[in-house]
Amino acid sequence: MTSTDFSYPQPTDDELAAQQPRVPTPPTQPIYASPHPDDLDHTHDAGATARIDGDASAKSPTLGKAALTLSIVAMVLSLAASVILGATVGPSEAASGYYFTDTPDWYQTLATVLVGVQGLCTCVGITGIVLGIVSTVTGRGRTPGIIAIAVAAIAPFVSFGTFVALSFIFA
Repeated sequence: MTSTDFSYPQPTDDELAAQQPRVPTPPTQPIYASPHPDDLDHTHDAGATARIDGDASAKSPTLGKAALTLSIVAMVLSLAASVILGATVGPSEAASGYYFTDTPDWYQTLATVLVGVQGLCTCVGITGIVLGIVSTVTGRGRTPGIIAIAVAAIAPFVSFGTFVALSFIFA
């Protein structure tokens, strides 16, 4: 232990490192969570044994693909709802008035359904982000998981931008 009084000589980092015990070198053979698959008799499922040293051959990319699918579905549905609502809000205001209650009942129903679709797409997109993060961290479809996170994160901005642009174009 070193003194806080700096008038005494302090050991250097090399001297401190020389006092530490040596760390054994890691084994050259991989460490398995269970016996090596070749050592098992053929009645056991060889795919059920996972290696500790990070072998990703037993990990399926299905989770990343599911996250990507959910993110793309959320983006497409959200964009479609924004296009329909953005293209109809301007002409509807021009025909029946500025207030939503002045619009015809069919348009009120359509707008309510499309806003509900946006809420559903929000939930599906958040699910896609969470599954994408899990698949990226666990290595079960890392690339599709990263793409799913990006698609689900960008989709609301693209959807809202499309809605605003079409609202002003068709006004």
